[in-house]
Amino acid sequence: MRFSPLPRLVKYFLAFILVLSLFIPLPFAIVLPGPATDVLGSVVKIPARFTDKVPAPTGKLMLTTVSVSTPNSKVFGLEVLLRWIQADGVVVPKSVIYEPDVDVEEEKKASKAEMDGSQDNAVAAAFNYLNRYEPSLAQSLRSGNLNSRLVKFDLPNTGGPSGGLIFALGIIEKLDSAQLVNGRLIAGTGTINKKGVVGPIGGIEDKLIGAKRAGATLFIAPIDNCIDITHIPKGLQVVAVSTLAQAVTLLKKPAQALAKLPTLSGCSN
Repeated sequence: MRFSPLPRLVKYFLAFILVLSLFIPLPFAIVLPGPATDVLGSVVKIPARFTDKVPAPTGKLMLTTVSVSTPNSKVFGLEVLLRWIQADGVVVPKSVIYEPDVDVEEEKKASKAEMDGSQDNAVAAAFNYLNRYEPSLAQSLRSGNLNSRLVKFDLPNTGGPSGGLIFALGIIEKLDSAQLVNGRLIAGTGTINKKGVVGPIGGIEDKLIGAKRAGATLFIAPIDNCIDITHIPKGLQVVAVSTLAQAVTLLKKPAQALAKLPTLSGCSN
């Protein structure tokens, strides 16, 4: 059976529709790997009378992020095609991320509140850990000389709860003489509660990409995100943890011991 070719006018019309679809807004949101920020710089601030008692941190401890288009952003077909070609992001229906008729300002406020909560939890979790495992700091913590009001954070234009684990590790690194990072480039993510329990986050694989782009060689992930990790960038080692104490123990391991671990470890704990 032979098929008659489409009339030229129909071909032109279909081509016009195809081109037009690249330049009209679509009801999608784009999720991309965001920047990785070193919390050992000016992000976590603790008075010098405490931090000067231990060696200054070396290396980087990076909080990873995911960039998500805002509810009122216009996502065009051309950008969707570009994301598909470059394979560096995820395109999902906007309804998957945002409620219908979401208020942009309210969304920002909610995201900031989650960030503030994660920072409060990080301070509590870090202090609980130090009070238990660092005798040299226990007296200052118990007397109130070192308290949560003295810990400040400076990380504008970032929201959500997923930085809790890295904030807590940053506080410990600045107060503990153990030198957890020790010149390495380390990244990670995870929510945290005041007891130091690490919880899952969204966009884990985008954060792995962001960590690799920032030069990280070790990534600390929540154990509950193990099921979501299907691809790990080459040269990046991922270790899953369920508590802050596990993360600290991990970082205290000799480099040779870490090198013997598989690319993805800790998921069977």
